[in-house]
Amino acid sequence: MRITLYTHPMCPFAQKAAIALNYAFPDYTSQTVNLYSSSGPFPKSKLREVESNYGLTPKGYIPVLLHEVEGSDPVCLQESDDILDYIVSLDESLKPSNLANHNTVRRAVKALPTNTNKPDSLLTTLDGVCSTSAFLGGDSFSTTDCIALPFLQRIKETHSLEGFDRLNEYYSKVEGEEYYKKSCSSEWWWWW
Repeated sequence: MRITLYTHPMCPFAQKAAIALNYAFPDYTSQTVNLYSSSGPFPKSKLREVESNYGLTPKGYIPVLLHEVEGSDPVCLQESDDILDYIVSLDESLKPSNLANHNTVRRAVKALPTNTNKPDSLLTTLDGVCSTSAFLGGDSFSTTDCIALPFLQRIKETHSLEGFDRLNEYYSKVEGEEYYKKSCSSEWWWWW
């Protein structure tokens, strides 16, 4: 089995997939895509070739996941949420046990682009979720955590988690984990 994530280390959507892969399949291959130039080792044009070769409409957006298994047809996916769902199909330990919390977190994060300067709504929601379980999606780490963590990193660095004690405690616990440290760069962008 070979899993390749076409990515860029500063993209929050690619980081969502990278966190899940670093948790479940730490030996996956990461291919950084040069998003802003047609030159370099792996420009967007090469990503479009990968997408086209595996039956996708070539967009040149990251992340893209390619899963190759000997004796089976390869799976190639675009869109971070679809990639997370696929990773859960490969490793059910990442499946959230609390679907209500999962859906709440997913909706709150999707609303973030409209209010990045005032993230209190997201932080209040996540702090409340932290009061019900050890992780955002239940009692163990799941794709729900992968959805929120890249954005929490940015909010913590640009605003603060002060006043959101349960969320701050949760984030402090997770940010020390290897799967997180390998996935979230100290340099990043919001990307919208």
